[in-house]
Amino acid sequence: MQILIATTRSADFYDFAEALNRDLKDADLLFTNSWANALAAVKMSAPAFIILDEGLPEGAPLELTRELLKINAMINTIVVSSLDEENFHRAGEGLGILASVPLNPTAQDGTNLARLMLRLTRNGKTSRTTSCHAVKM
Repeated sequence: MQILIATTRSADFYDFAEALNRDLKDADLLFTNSWANALAAVKMSAPAFIILDEGLPEGAPLELTRELLKINAMINTIVVSSLDEENFHRAGEGLGILASVPLNPTAQDGTNLARLMLRLTRNGKTSRTTSCHAVKM
């Protein structure tokens, strides 16, 4: 399964990404640092999951989520956010965001997210048939 992580802070994601890689044995983690690359990746061949960090130069992750939905409404999006659960839910209402992770994600956050991804993955294919509310990791 391919997971795209859009961030300008890849070094800060090391432990988080290592946990994802360890717990998702077939994961192919790709990093990008711009909206343009994330949008191009989704247009070419949508990853199973995309993780959007705050601080991308082109704008906020919720704005990018809106743009991604125009390309592929079935994309499984996870957003890195400093918002508390209630404010995140309000801000992301209607965007179909699968989950949020803390601004400085840890290895445990990676493990928790991997468990969620595995629950949503069947026979190597992701399923977006469930109506998920954003889950704060």
